[in-house]
Amino acid sequence: MKEIFDVKRFGKYFVYDLNNAYANYGLSALILGFLPLVFYAVSQILSLISRGDGALIPASAYASLPIIVMLVVCWSSGAKIWGGVTDRRKGTEWITIPASPMEKTLSLLLISCVVLPLVIFALMALSNWILTFLVPGFTSVLPFNGMVKAFDSDVWPEGNYINAPLIFWLNWCQNILFFILGALCFKKGKVGKTFLCLMGVGFLVSILMMLFFHTTSLDGETLERFFESFDARKAQTWINVFLNLVYLVTVGGLIALIWARIKTIKA
Repeated sequence: MKEIFDVKRFGKYFVYDLNNAYANYGLSALILGFLPLVFYAVSQILSLISRGDGALIPASAYASLPIIVMLVVCWSSGAKIWGGVTDRRKGTEWITIPASPMEKTLSLLLISCVVLPLVIFALMALSNWILTFLVPGFTSVLPFNGMVKAFDSDVWPEGNYINAPLIFWLNWCQNILFFILGALCFKKGKVGKTFLCLMGVGFLVSILMMLFFHTTSLDGETLERFFESFDARKAQTWINVFLNLVYLVTVGGLIALIWARIKTIKA
């Protein structure tokens, strides 16, 4: 059993993995986390140069920044933090670290799916707080606040609602794990090749969906009657079942593939 998982050995490797993540992605995370502050400063400087006075930027202009930051982190962090394992020298050093594939996979999951999003969220919240403190009249746009309100319990009668923070976190896990898998598999052009694979998967899923509707007896009238029979509770049940199934298959499958890849990496 200790060959698969040992608490003391895992703790030492996790600390090593954290230090490696900080060394390879700490500065990038800091810049991305403070992107609202950087965006405001750059816009003011450009406005002073071109117009001679500061620009009045509405808070709504910052609303898309959290999503942009999330996507950039998911795309770039895997290649920067763990991409070196495909390099002959760095990969050999990584393989010789005394930790099992299970421990390395668990450490990777904790850093990418727990530590990293918490750090980015905290930095963006701090960035927004600084703007509200320094800029008169600036309305704070906390990261993902609008998304949470969109799925508030007020939307759903009888206290039913969709757990938006959980959905966001599962989306984060799904995206970042896909690009980490690409970073572990491709030696060069990791992000670009992973994007191509993602497009291929999307294309394949689209074809399978079209074949499904083409080969079944479902037609537009049947689907219309099906959706007309929905009430709030039934809609919530179907949405939850669908989302749970999708995330179970995608996140679970990505974790299994990452573990298999780590297990088969050779010096």
